[in-house]
Amino acid sequence: MEDLVNQLVAKVGIDKPTAEKVVNFLKENASQIPKWLGENDIAKGMMDKLPGGLGGMLGGNKQ
Repeated sequence: MEDLVNQLVAKVGIDKPTAEKVVNFLKENASQIPKWLGENDIAKGMMDKLPGGLGGMLGGNKQ
């Protein structure tokens, strides 16, 4: 998850403590995210591209 934090800092421009809060929020709410994104093909495609296996975690496809 440290890689995701670093990418948020570099690409989004938020500070590291805020990026860590975002990552923790995503981890705590992983099962809800597909619903929030609409559980459609676009959302699935986005989740498949997330770094570090996060897409599988968010989609409930734990390996």
